[in-house]
Amino acid sequence: MDESMDCGEAEARLQDYLKRELTPELAAEVRDHLVRCRGCFGHAQFEETLLQLLEARARRETCPGALRERICALLRAEADQN
Repeated sequence: MDESMDCGEAEARLQDYLKRELTPELAAEVRDHLVRCRGCFGHAQFEETLLQLLEARARRETCPGALRERICALLRAEADQN
């Protein structure tokens, strides 16, 4: 892959980068682009903050026990049919 990643490619890989799902080589390319590109860096900071907020919120929210049991029962019934 080319040494200088463009903004479109950096944006396309940003979510995977933030979730640490890229190979070390691709992660380094995205990181290098973010260091060089102020616009993409700002966008990445916003996306990272949003992702952290969503993850924190998701950890606090739980499914009510009765709903969880209904879902599990439906999944078991579906599995038994197959």
